[in-house]
Amino acid sequence: MPLEKLKIHLQGDSKVGISVELLDQKQVNISMLPMSISNLNAAEQTFTFNAGFSITWFDRNLAWNKTDYDNITKVVISKKFVWIPAIAIPNGIGSVSLALDRSPVISNTGIATLPFLESLKTSCQIDITRYPFDQQRCSILFMPANDYKLGVHMTGSIITRLPPFFIDNSEWELADIHAKVVDVQTEQISSLVSFEFFLKRKSMFYIVSIIFPMALLSLLNACVFLLPADSGEKMSYLISIFVSYAVFMNFVNDSIPKSGDVCRLSVYLSLILCQSCLAIITNMATLNVRNNSRLQPSNDNVNTDGTERPQEKSVSKVRRTDHILFGVFVLLALVSLLVFCV
Repeated sequence: MPLEKLKIHLQGDSKVGISVELLDQKQVNISMLPMSISNLNAAEQTFTFNAGFSITWFDRNLAWNKTDYDNITKVVISKKFVWIPAIAIPNGIGSVSLALDRSPVISNTGIATLPFLESLKTSCQIDITRYPFDQQRCSILFMPANDYKLGVHMTGSIITRLPPFFIDNSEWELADIHAKVVDVQTEQISSLVSFEFFLKRKSMFYIVSIIFPMALLSLLNACVFLLPADSGEKMSYLISIFVSYAVFMNFVNDSIPKSGDVCRLSVYLSLILCQSCLAIITNMATLNVRNNSRLQPSNDNVNTDGTERPQEKSVSKVRRTDHILFGVFVLLALVSLLVFCV
């Protein structure tokens, strides 16, 4: 039978292995198709994803004339009879090499293709300075473990659109993937292949559940200067807001990535807390001035010549000061939001 004859041709040749004749000056090419983004851990500085890979290489000893074998163009042959490239992952965590234990597909032209699926975990330098509006770049490196050159099918951006079976991540959006060959020029290794993932955090959750409520609380700080001092509720109003900050920040701290870097959200929360403390101190000062003016002995508000007495002038001055402070604290609340734009 033609298939048995072809089997003997491929498996019986002792010369089966990597060819010294190269295609496009590359012995092995690798391509990747993303399947899902599993996790990006800022505390551990790790990146986990699932992807489909395809490795191709040329071996002239595996080629055959299809007319001699009933027009058979492709076969799957056991890896025991075919040279399989060994590929290492320098920045891998847990596993530092690809488990290429599958059988390749051989074409009659001598092109061997080895498709496989892999879940990989690599180290990634994560910068959370702009959290929650940050963008991250995580790379996976492939290094030839044997004496051959490793390349890619296509350099630059390798995805024009995500495949229909791609599983979206609830926190991260995959913006792009760039493939490139890095020249190392060492005695053992000539080049590395790098696939660089560009990830963008989905920030709408943080805007709605953290930034917007904290911005409202900062505006409420300013509203204390619109309350009449005679109501006696100014200090209790500010203390209630300050306690609300403390309770709310317990929830916020759980959502902030634990890292040595200070993120913009932490800076914003610190500014809002300082505004609350400043509002308490300022309000205490204005109340003290108002009460001191009332302690001055006076029975009438107007002099005989029709002008306001000093006590009434002081009260009027305090009211104008309250209006000015209201505008100042509203401006501080709005300016604090600019920390996310810097």
